Amino acid sequence: MTLDDAGLEAALRSLAAEIDWPAAMPMTADGTTTAPDIATRVRARLASRRPRPRRTWMFGGRPIRRGLVFALLALLGLAIVAGAVGLGLPGLRITLGEPPASVLPAPTNTASPTGTRGPTPSPTLPPIAGMRLALGRQVALGEVRPATGIAVRLPTDERVGPPDSVWIDPAKGDQVAYVWKSSTALPETLEPGVGLVLMRFDGANEDEFYDKAIHTGTTLERVKVDGHDGYWISGDPHFFFYTAPDGHFVEDSRRWVGDALIWNDGTATYRIESSLGRDATIALAESIQ
Repeated sequence: MTLDDAGLEAALRSLAAEIDWPAAMPMTADGTTTAPDIATRVRARLASRRPRPRRTWMFGGRPIRRGLVFALLALLGLAIVAGAVGLGLPGLRITLGEPPASVLPAPTNTASPTGTRGPTPSPTLPPIAGMRLALGRQVALGEVRPATGIAVRLPTDERVGPPDSVWIDPAKGDQVAYVWKSSTALPETLEPGVGLVLMRFDGANEDEFYDKAIHTGTTLERVKVDGHDGYWISGDPHFFFYTAPDGHFVEDSRRWVGDALIWNDGTATYRIESSLGRDATIALAESIQ
């Protein structure tokens, strides 16, 4: 049987009248109890229960009301919901990994003519003239005389100017080397960036050196430098040695950077290496003061 709402309501009302609800103390007409007093027992049991202690919430050592705690939790929940909603707003997006190309800064126009970007050059220090020639310890020009007791004598040709670096080597007869960078006036030698090397040392050349130099296929020519005997050596003799004033043998095994002019002015021995040619090198040597 199917009942509509009105029929269901009427059926429930009639059923309520048929239920035998327990009274406070069911009795017969003559006052005899016919059933236990359920209502009284329930009231007695409720009255005997101890009240449950209320939980106290603490914050910073001070009690706070439970209602305030619930309010704070509600606010926290709203904040979480707002954050979640905000993450879904148009125009706001979180992406893990590489950022999209649309948000990257525009590249600068550093492309090469072929359309590809060239490597970024690393900063480098400017080279020191003669730093790879093993000439000894680098010093300032003004340190030469205090360190060696030798007066500084340089070419006076205005096209040459002062040396770009100075080196001393006490182990080779107080050898002093002056180095100039290559320029329009000083063509580059076999050493990149070097145009002229002028060396001054105490010592005397041995005839044995020149004899060996000739036998290596090197061209050796006797010349005069400001009235003093000298030698113009072209080619690559690969070695050079001389005798220091104290008599010990000094060998200079470094490679030569160009043709060489060697002479002794009566006080010291000089050597010039360059790519100037014989006559220009002799003229430069004769300008030394």
